[in-house]
Amino acid sequence: MSEHGTALGVSVCGVDNLEGSLEYYRDLVGLDVVDRGTWSGREFEDHWHLPAGSSARTALLGFGGSPVGRVLLLEFDASQRLRVRPQKERAFYGLFNLNFYCYDIPAAVVELKERGYDVWSDPLTYDVSAQAGQPTEVLYDGPDGVIINLVQPAGGGGTAVGEMKAYLDSHGVTQRGFTEVATSSHRVKDREAAFAFHRDVLGQDVFIDATLGSETSNQLWALPDEARTRATFMRGAHPFGKVVLSQPLNYRPPDFVPRAVAPNIGYLAMVFPVSDLGTALGAADLGDDGVINPPAEMLLPGVGRRAVAAIRAPGSGARYELMEDEVPLP
Repeated sequence: MSEHGTALGVSVCGVDNLEGSLEYYRDLVGLDVVDRGTWSGREFEDHWHLPAGSSARTALLGFGGSPVGRVLLLEFDASQRLRVRPQKERAFYGLFNLNFYCYDIPAAVVELKERGYDVWSDPLTYDVSAQAGQPTEVLYDGPDGVIINLVQPAGGGGTAVGEMKAYLDSHGVTQRGFTEVATSSHRVKDREAAFAFHRDVLGQDVFIDATLGSETSNQLWALPDEARTRATFMRGAHPFGKVVLSQPLNYRPPDFVPRAVAPNIGYLAMVFPVSDLGTALGAADLGDDGVINPPAEMLLPGVGRRAVAAIRAPGSGARYELMEDEVPLP
């Protein structure tokens, strides 16, 4: 684990209906509502490239005061909102899923089906690699077209999965039996560019690096039988808030990155806190069009006033936001 590397602080999701999405993240997963409000004004409009008068109802959720793995829900006040991910699509380039750990996936699946969620398969146990170990997982369609991945880690400390089980035991779960966002997957076209950014700019280390292509893993991820996917798990100074850089090796899914913009509905951005925004941007190889928004200070929901920049993530062009972690409130 990197001593100083940043972890995924916040996953930003555009939602169809804030109250409906809270019924999932708050009531089913058990995350705490850290902050609720309305986000508007010139800073908000510039940040999301929206017309004057735009606004969004907001809710920031997390667990136990953890600084990582939080979820920001935004219900934009707009007449035209598209779904980032059509429900029938189960493999695509871009920000892909939210991953929660739990102790009892079979029981969770029973409740999910009772509540009408589309669960992709029965819970499946598979080998990630000899060094990584064997998790049990299931995927399903969460609210707003966001794919949810439940993971039940098991085994001893000699594997990466066993290490996560030990951390889960010490960390605890919500009253509903889940963690905050432990991992989020980002399906990329160029793994090397994405890897270099996570290593050199975010200071993350490789936690797991494996090529997945077994019958079981492809069934779990709803991929073609012969599909092969390289999955590189990047981890900062916290065991949670990991990011999986997932590159298809012999198949080409659709690209939904251009659809993941405000005011649309779905997974819109990953937010990473950094100690010095200028240093982070200076270390990034972003190219001429890699900056969506240059650094600017703004009041962020549930966070306070921070300097933040939005960039196109190397490897896919998905929206990453780099947030300076220490800017005092006015």
